[in-house]
Amino acid sequence: MNRNTVPKSGRLPVQAISDTSALVLLWCGEEIYQSDAVRQYAGMLDLSRGRELLARCHAVWEEYDRVIRYRKLCIAREAETILAGGHIRQVVIPGAGYSMLGIELASRFAGLKVFEIDSSGMREKRGMVERLAVASGSSLFCLEGDVEDHAGLRRLLSGAGWQDAAPTLTIVEGLSYYLSRESALGQWRNLAEGSMVVFEYLVPYGEVNPERRDIPRLVFGEIMQYCSFTGEFSFWREEEVRSEPGFVLERFYTLEGIERSLGEFLGSGQRIFRVRGDGWIEIAVLKSGEGRVGRA
Repeated sequence: MNRNTVPKSGRLPVQAISDTSALVLLWCGEEIYQSDAVRQYAGMLDLSRGRELLARCHAVWEEYDRVIRYRKLCIAREAETILAGGHIRQVVIPGAGYSMLGIELASRFAGLKVFEIDSSGMREKRGMVERLAVASGSSLFCLEGDVEDHAGLRRLLSGAGWQDAAPTLTIVEGLSYYLSRESALGQWRNLAEGSMVVFEYLVPYGEVNPERRDIPRLVFGEIMQYCSFTGEFSFWREEEVRSEPGFVLERFYTLEGIERSLGEFLGSGQRIFRVRGDGWIEIAVLKSGEGRVGRA
């Protein structure tokens, strides 16, 4: 059967994905996106490998899904606002995994090129994307590469059709925790003028309110233990993001601010993130390519 052909049953083949990828999608749900392409893609995913890890994390704090939903809703809203301006026609998403955002953007903005990069799973995702109804009219590229190999990443992107002289929207989500500062943000400072970076990062535990501080520490501890991850996490403070050479901070979001702007509260009307210190991730929207700095 041709991989672009829908079976007679009308159902597309289902792909089992890794436990951590499944965990994030179980937390956020495809309903936060609007396109038919995302709904079709979601129906192709087997998330069963993430359920044990989900149960472990919910045992720490059952509301953790709100962190992921708020994060993804904010980033999707920012990306759509930036792209609606019309001056950026290419998007780069490092560490994309099986995320739905690239599919959402490619299906909603005609002529947009979306380049997703990850170290594994991109061949499988590419096969899934090619079976979507939107595939013939979109330019979504699923590329396998090392985001910490900066020169190799540029070559990989250029080979796929990315234009370094044109403005780019780069979306760094759920990735900065595991990378060096240069790999997470610094390598995007010398993009073409007019480029933008949506950068999500983890706040130092010491800046989280004491009654909440153990939640991210224990949740990430469960994930690290489950996946046998032995590395150290990277943390950022707002002032460090603001002072990063080659960028200008345009907008900034905390979980408290995102929740307030989205109006998503508990059924009782009680907010989960009442003040900034109640949250442990933040999102910066940065202009890149302004006052370009020399590469080290």
